[in-house]
Amino acid sequence: MLREWLRLHQLAAAEFDFRVRQILPEYWEASTPCGEWDVYELVNHNVTENLWVPIVLSGHAADEVGGLDGDQLGADPELAWEDSWRDAVQAFAEVDGESTVRLAAGETGVLEYLRQRTADMAIHAWDLATGIGVDDALDEEVVVAVHEWAAPHSELFAQLPELFDPPITSPPGADLQTRLLNLFGREV
Repeated sequence: MLREWLRLHQLAAAEFDFRVRQILPEYWEASTPCGEWDVYELVNHNVTENLWVPIVLSGHAADEVGGLDGDQLGADPELAWEDSWRDAVQAFAEVDGESTVRLAAGETGVLEYLRQRTADMAIHAWDLATGIGVDDALDEEVVVAVHEWAAPHSELFAQLPELFDPPITSPPGADLQTRLLNLFGREV
């Protein structure tokens, strides 16, 4: 199971990477479906989350380590993104899948953390694609796996408005990607 999610995490990161490579200079201030973030802030969020991965997987809790607030993109946002996602992928590949990590929400298994990061990366790949106006179709395997993981958690998402937009009811006949995005409060 861990090996499959490692692969899915890499695919989700590649989806986001594909969109980052299409950001033209004038796109950095474009709005995204994440109301509080423009393109720059969305990429910065994903870089920050990636930077947390090796720290958390090494046994540290977020409240023990400071210094990841603010701008993590610096002078070369694409390079900051690339370095962060490669380090995150490598950190997940090297960790014991049976171990636990300490997140802000409490202790959780590494596999669950990997699933959360995969989902976050996939949903934000769509957000970024929408923000810069490029192809927003996500990898089908990622969509299937993240939907299977996320669907049972939809009530939890609705109870955590500080982390998730409220789920939206999908229209009849909606495709799986639309249903997934609706689970995360995205209007498609």
